[in-house]
Formats: sequence, C-alpha cells, structure tokens
Amino acid sequence: MSIETLISIFTIDDGHFKVLLLRKKTDPYKGYWILPSELLGKEETLSESAKALVNKLNIPIDEVEEVKTFSEVDRVPSKRVIGVSYLGYVDSLKIELEHLYEEDVMEWFDIETLPKIGYDHMNVIDSSIEVLKNKVRYSKSLKELFPGVFTITEIQKVFKQVLLIDIDSTSFRKKLLQSNMIEDTGDKEPVSSGRPAKLYRFKEEIENILLF
Repeated sequence: MSIETLISIFTIDDGHFKVLLLRKKTDPYKGYWILPSELLGKEETLSESAKALVNKLNIPIDEVEEVKTFSEVDRVPSKRVIGVSYLGYVDSLKIELEHLYEEDVMEWFDIETLPKIGYDHMNVIDSSIEVLKNKVRYSKSLKELFPGVFTITEIQKVFKQVLLIDIDSTSFRKKLLQSNMIEDTGDKEPVSSGRPAKLYRFKEEIENILLF
C-alpha cells in the first residue's frame, strides 16, 4: 500500500476561480487531466510531501491546507493508494507555468468548465471547492485570495461562482465599501471601451468578519 499527496491549487483570473491540472500522456487515463500528486517518501511527513510538491511545481504558495483523505480501494487501478488532498491558492500575477514532468502539460481551468478528469480527482476538486465556499465568506480569507488590486465586480463574480448564489450588485458593493476593509487605489482598470472600473485593495490590517 502507498500513500500519495494531491494538491488542488486555485487562482483567480478576471473574477473566475481556476484550478491547476496536468494532462496525462500515459496510461492509465491517457489524455485525461489530473491534479498534481506525489507518493509519500519513507522519510517524509504528509505536510513535508505537500510542500515538496508545491516546490516542484515552482508556484509561490506560502501555505497549504490539508482537506481530506481518500481511501477507496479502487481509486487507483491495479494497486492500493490512499490519497491525502491539500488546498492552496496563488495570485495569478505571480504564476509562470513550467512542465512538472516531461510527459505532462499543465494548464489552468475554470472550475465551471473542467475537462475530462482522471482517477477520483473530480471528487478531490469538489471537496476543495467546498472548503473554499466557507473561506470566501470571511474577510481575511478573501484578502488572501485577492492580495493585489481588484475591482468589486471581480470579487462579486467569485462569490457567485463558488457559492452559486445571485448577489445584488448594489448591495454587495455597499457592504464591501462600508466594511472598512478595502481602500480606493486611485487607479482604474484599463478597458478598451466603456466606463473603467475603480481598482481597490485590502487594507493592511482588517478584522476577520463573516461577510455573507
């Protein structure tokens, strides 16, 4: 029996949650997409294995969070492998994808338009999204997801996509502005047409409050 660590890495691009996937060019699940994973080494803890995997991906993530253990006997064909999943997220402006393995290609996919997923990795992704649903409701987690500048519309898109609820734009904007958590940068989003949106950022110190 083996143990593997898997990681669901998310980023936000133009108000959309995306997850990092690798395309397999070998069997099993040739042509399918899977999460980055690594077998646990004899001298490693699970958290050390997860951090080593992040380093191998060369993606700047400071912390990863353990999410769930997957122990179905047939989750990997022909051998018994227990999977322990982790969750991390990264600022899209800091990403520069490289190949993890020679036979794999990495790409970001919108969580609403995922390709064919191999193994039980769709279940792994779904469990991580459930964790994100709780996180985006709290101000400090939202700040971690939006470490740079943003428009209020971008944050509203994330709420709608992850929580699957419609939020009144006027009420959402009013609540964020009155929360005393964000500040106007004085800049506006460059657009080719239409009225440019104001760019905001989270303040240095904020309270961790439930937003919605």
